[in-house]
Amino acid sequence: MEFPNSASGHLYLKKKLTQNGNGQDRGEPEQGAEAIIGYLQDFGLTAKEATIYFLLSKMGSASANEIATTAQFSRVQTYRAIKGLLDNGLVEMSLDRPRRFTPLKIEQALNLLGQEAERKILELEKKTPLLLEKWSAVSDLQVDRTKYTFRIIQGPKNVSKFRNMLYESAKKEINATMKPKDLTKLVFEGADDIFEKLTNDDISIKGLSEVNIFNLDASKRFLEFSKLHHIAHPNILPFTIIDGQEALICLSRDGRDGVPENAIWTNHPEMVEILRQVFEILWNSSQDGKIRIQEIERTAIPN
Repeated sequence: MEFPNSASGHLYLKKKLTQNGNGQDRGEPEQGAEAIIGYLQDFGLTAKEATIYFLLSKMGSASANEIATTAQFSRVQTYRAIKGLLDNGLVEMSLDRPRRFTPLKIEQALNLLGQEAERKILELEKKTPLLLEKWSAVSDLQVDRTKYTFRIIQGPKNVSKFRNMLYESAKKEINATMKPKDLTKLVFEGADDIFEKLTNDDISIKGLSEVNIFNLDASKRFLEFSKLHHIAHPNILPFTIIDGQEALICLSRDGRDGVPENAIWTNHPEMVEILRQVFEILWNSSQDGKIRIQEIERTAIPN
């Protein structure tokens, strides 16, 4: 039986880990099996390579047929994944027939994967100036951003990276509305360092958010280099306007105070102008962040 995707492989693996040799249930699955496979993928293995390496670690050694049967991968998928593990030096192959495969200890495997990652990083660092040189020499690669009036950014990590890239591109000003947890998250992600550098370059930064006891430290940090106003609206739509020319609207899955799952970027003049006007209205009706912090500290119950 062949799995349509790696998720099915994980479900099957969980089932196998809850059964004894006769297929009878033996209680709770081993903790962290799926997490381990996920972490192995973070180190550069494919889902099937990670699953087979983990299974081999449980089995000690096995033939390709035994691996395919246990993992319920097709023979082609199994041999391809084993080849990937062999190429990475993560399994050893016997000389007898049928060939049996034995995994390296996890410490050795991680050491090899780490060395490979470092090698790739060094290669990329060497190629970066060459790519930039070639890129700048080809004028027709320049993108006319007016052709991309709307763009969707998917995934929390991509949203965070794209948002920080926009911050760094600012030439005059940044106006942003933020959910209460966003202030803390921005500091955690290092956006505050970006803001501090921008203000040193005389770029204006204004932030609107609910300032409360939970984001007090982040609010103080924000006020070290920019203007922050308090608005009593925890479910405010978070958006950022850069230089009055482009905007990023962040959307969380629950619509409340969750992590932004997706975002919409636009440089459409009418949309950006509407958001600018909304920001100005909210800014003029909000409270200075310093005053809000003083109020919180006065009413806070001492330890």
